[in-house]
Amino acid sequence: MSKKEEIDWFKLKRYPHIGYPLGLRDRKWVTNYVKTKTAQHSFLPFIHRTSKVRKFRKKYNNETGIVENEKKRVPSIKLRELYYASHLDSLIYSYHTKELSDKYETFILGSDLAKSVIAYRRIKKPGLKSHKSTIDFAKEVFDYIQNYSLDNLVVMTFDVSSFFDNLNHNLLLKEWVKVAGGSKLDDSSFNIFKSLTRFTYVELVQLFESYKEKIIVEKFDKDGNSLGRRKKKISAIKFLKNQNAISFCEKEEFLKTSKRLVKRKLYQTDNTGEFLFDENGSKIKRDYGIPQGTPMSALLSNIYMIPFDEAVLNLLDGKSLYRRYCDDIIVVCSKIEYVKIKDSIYELIKERKLEIQPQKTQVFHLKRKGEGFQCGQEFPDGINWNKKLTYLGFEFDGKKVLLKSASVSGYYRKMKRGVRRGKYFSSKIYGGEKQPLFKRRIYKRYSYLGAKRCRVYLPDKSNPKKFYKSERYNWGNFLSYAYKAESIFKTGAIKRQIQRHWNILHKLLS
Repeated sequence: MSKKEEIDWFKLKRYPHIGYPLGLRDRKWVTNYVKTKTAQHSFLPFIHRTSKVRKFRKKYNNETGIVENEKKRVPSIKLRELYYASHLDSLIYSYHTKELSDKYETFILGSDLAKSVIAYRRIKKPGLKSHKSTIDFAKEVFDYIQNYSLDNLVVMTFDVSSFFDNLNHNLLLKEWVKVAGGSKLDDSSFNIFKSLTRFTYVELVQLFESYKEKIIVEKFDKDGNSLGRRKKKISAIKFLKNQNAISFCEKEEFLKTSKRLVKRKLYQTDNTGEFLFDENGSKIKRDYGIPQGTPMSALLSNIYMIPFDEAVLNLLDGKSLYRRYCDDIIVVCSKIEYVKIKDSIYELIKERKLEIQPQKTQVFHLKRKGEGFQCGQEFPDGINWNKKLTYLGFEFDGKKVLLKSASVSGYYRKMKRGVRRGKYFSSKIYGGEKQPLFKRRIYKRYSYLGAKRCRVYLPDKSNPKKFYKSERYNWGNFLSYAYKAESIFKTGAIKRQIQRHWNILHKLLS
């Protein structure tokens, strides 16, 4: 990989944390510090928050797979535990991730692992400078299915439960040493290992409540020059970004006055949060789990799964397709062998001290019919032939590939909510005048007019009538993803899914 193609490890973050953020001028001393002081570095606590994603899904009968209420979608919330490292800690992780990633790529070079493990890696497209995306990975799987030599096949998808929360520390260390080379980790790597397996954290809400009267903010001019820092009261977490908050507090102040906020997951608990005890009545130490959200977590999850990936590939012996995208696994195999393969995968995942929930395993049967396949999902009461195979944001009915219907519905739902909010604010009277509806902003978010990558222009504070070209880019909207998917699949079906978006948007605006 040329220097131009390499991803720079020195990635600056702007989220508020404990202590001040870093800038480009800090690169020299940070680089020297990371190279020489990582082994002695004392990592600050992570900031923890729980991400809540609302989903609206149809309710299916568990025995038959038939929709119980076609018109009603059941809301649900998917929780994800995220941890944010301090700015210096994040750069330490990022630098060593780059080094370890190169060793991992060398380790799997030339093996089937390089094709099968597809998450968190830069995989080049053959003969091109660009790299593969999830769209390319999905197309490879669907192409394999459509070109399958037999008339009957089975596709199985598996989901590993609480993946990052259950990675065993001893197994992780063993694989890390193997990839790094040598008999043990060097002092720097071992200090990082300890920071991720014995990590401490503070809750975002508690940290904010402790310092909300004196959050550190910083203003900048149009050229990015600092206009000074000061402490300011901020009433709610949602206003941190708007108020240009750069830190909750200084590092020294936190270490002196706020250690009471620090938490540590030292012992195992049950589902209710109660501690587990051994036969002697002592608390059982927690020997599993790493924080999700650090620059290193994704790479370590791939390293942790090397024995599993190798075992599955040996099991399939080149006769079937295997792909693993983090904790999402898909296998395409013959109908004769699928039961044996499914049972073996359950056993192999147990060897990694992980678990696949049977209710999250989906088995799809495909039988050739005309120029395509008839696709159906296996349920206890039989096969429901009206079910579609879903993978990496796409649906396959045996003949054509489409964007996942839930994704398209979510796009239109956001469009409707965005237009409704725009109309609400434009109906208000400010300064004795009714406000205009900002149609340009709506077009940018929900129409093809905002689907192209472009430079962001910001208003010039010295002259409100002028704008200046910033270093930021607008990366598009949902339609950007849809158009890219259509350009890769080239079937016309995906384009037809969103071709009415302009008419729908204008109907909402009218």
